[in-house]
Amino acid sequence: MDTNNLDKWWYGLPGNTRQAIGNDGIWEKLDMPSRSALHRYSRLRIYGTAKDRDEERTLLNEIACGLGDLALVRKNGIALEEMCNGNGEFYDEYQEQFNILYDNYGHTIENISWPDWIGHTIPTNRELGRLLEHHGYKRMEIDTDRRIPKTFYVFRRGLHINASEDLSYHIVPQQDSFGLGRFAVCATKDGESFQLGSDCARLFLRRFLAFLKGERSGKEIIDEICNNRQTER
Repeated sequence: MDTNNLDKWWYGLPGNTRQAIGNDGIWEKLDMPSRSALHRYSRLRIYGTAKDRDEERTLLNEIACGLGDLALVRKNGIALEEMCNGNGEFYDEYQEQFNILYDNYGHTIENISWPDWIGHTIPTNRELGRLLEHHGYKRMEIDTDRRIPKTFYVFRRGLHINASEDLSYHIVPQQDSFGLGRFAVCATKDGESFQLGSDCARLFLRRFLAFLKGERSGKEIIDEICNNRQTER
């Protein structure tokens, strides 16, 4: 991700989250690898699976090191090189300071509830696909009348793409989404289907994750989507 998009992501976060990590001045001084690591870490915390835990820990280490270095320089008013011996290792007093800063930053970032900002971080097709497949969905390739391939993910118990009392998640080209955004969940009840898409990112993604994590039942999601759509008409 380039600098502009990383900045857009950072400044779109709530002020209290940015302040907890540091502040906007810290972000501007943070090197690109650490910025990218923080962005990647936040996405894994929202859309990652158990297979991503090792990468999460590696990214968290990189972020805490980058922020710790900056805080150490600010605290002591000298360059990092002056705090190190000829082997590039911190002198004892600076190592102790760094260890405290490193632990504090790691604890702070790890304990941020990243899924709370889910509407701010729309998943890529790959992220959505990995997560759905991890939770038991299977991929079905379906061609439209214009022979444009669209990808559907259907929960494994479903016998039909629009089976009653089941959910399917659709990934479609933006131009063919009928205003629903790139992703949509299709809920069918009493023979009638309703969709909620990522044009309503916060509503869609919160329901999506709650269902996959087992916090909400499929029936709850179906009833909610279908009843809301009926009310809106």
